[in-house]
Amino acid sequence: MLRHYDKIGLLVPENINKFNGYRYYGEKNLATMQQVLFFKELDFSLQEIKRIINAKDFKPLDALNMQRNLLNLKKQRLENMVSFIDKLLSNKNTGEFNMSKQLNNAMNNDAFNKQKIKYAKEAKDKWGNTDSYKQSQKRKAKYTKQDIAAINAKQEKIYQDLAQLMPLGVNDKKVQSLVHDARMLINDNWYKCSKEQFAALGNMYVSDARFKANIDKHGDGLAKFLNQAIRVYVG
Repeated sequence: MLRHYDKIGLLVPENINKFNGYRYYGEKNLATMQQVLFFKELDFSLQEIKRIINAKDFKPLDALNMQRNLLNLKKQRLENMVSFIDKLLSNKNTGEFNMSKQLNNAMNNDAFNKQKIKYAKEAKDKWGNTDSYKQSQKRKAKYTKQDIAAINAKQEKIYQDLAQLMPLGVNDKKVQSLVHDARMLINDNWYKCSKEQFAALGNMYVSDARFKANIDKHGDGLAKFLNQAIRVYVG
């Protein structure tokens, strides 16, 4: 994990011993790792995290306050589960314990999930507004629900067609044509997508669990295949 973070420039060690290759991390590295873990908890991709923590207006203390509140919500949920088990143990022979209702209350994670979504949106609004993000939001505001559905349908069709062509390999002309279509779909509908940005997206398709799951539902291993095909495409 640390090697990967170093490779993508997310967490670069203070020093690497040139003789044995050992990595040495300092206090600044530990602070960065803490932020990485927090934003991963919010389901941000590694590329998004890198962009956010390197933003000029990023405020670590604000992020820590969000983290503290999320942990308190988790703590409350765990306490509810412990309370449920205690009640279950003390009432298991009386028949007075409403198992279904109490279990639902103990396991309910709605408050945490709602707050998690809120913090993720707040983080993106504060620190994630890159030019690409701003451009995509501006375009999105002009689209109707039908427009967005049509764009998403085109993207899904590209994934479906790519899944069918996987046996041909990433260098196949038909595959590369679809990869180009995927890039132009973003470029024409959301934001100006350079080959460099497209390559970064390709890495996100395999490093971000959400993207990977959405793509792989069209074919097992499609996210990895698409990532490799994009590498060929960008040269």
